[in-house]
Amino acid sequence: MRQFALSSKKLRNIPRRQRALARWAAGFSGRYLPAQRADARFFNWKIPVHLHLLQGKQTAPELQAFCIQQLIQAAQHLIDEAKTHAPAPYYRVACLIIWPYLHQSEVTIFYDPQYYQGFLNTKTPLPRSTLLEHLALEIPVDWQVTGVDATQPDDPQPVTWWVIGQPV
Repeated sequence: MRQFALSSKKLRNIPRRQRALARWAAGFSGRYLPAQRADARFFNWKIPVHLHLLQGKQTAPELQAFCIQQLIQAAQHLIDEAKTHAPAPYYRVACLIIWPYLHQSEVTIFYDPQYYQGFLNTKTPLPRSTLLEHLALEIPVDWQVTGVDATQPDDPQPVTWWVIGQPV
């Protein structure tokens, strides 16, 4: 369950929260979700963890990497299951990672190629190594990693969006 922080108390039971996230990711095994409506462009799941597990003073790069790796694992389960069904008109799975606001990250199924391409179109993509070096993620070989600077003038720190998933 996604939880926001209403206090600055120390986050407790981190191993239990990690196990719950791993169970959540494993729960995507055997799930195939074709578009429910003809005009559907996407379907997504936000990462179901407490805010302080990913952001703030209490987190650590190891925790952040674990959580993102579970998003990647969930996406891989969706891709594997889609291969066992009749091909859909368009079905691509990707993880959308918002750095440093990781609590906004999600696994998304795209049913519309133009909508997916909209996440990837950028004039100045960031080097793939920027995110991977920081978190040491294991990304399947045939996946693409695209980073975009999404910093707004009122943001207190640089913000990047990363799309990690199947090629368009």
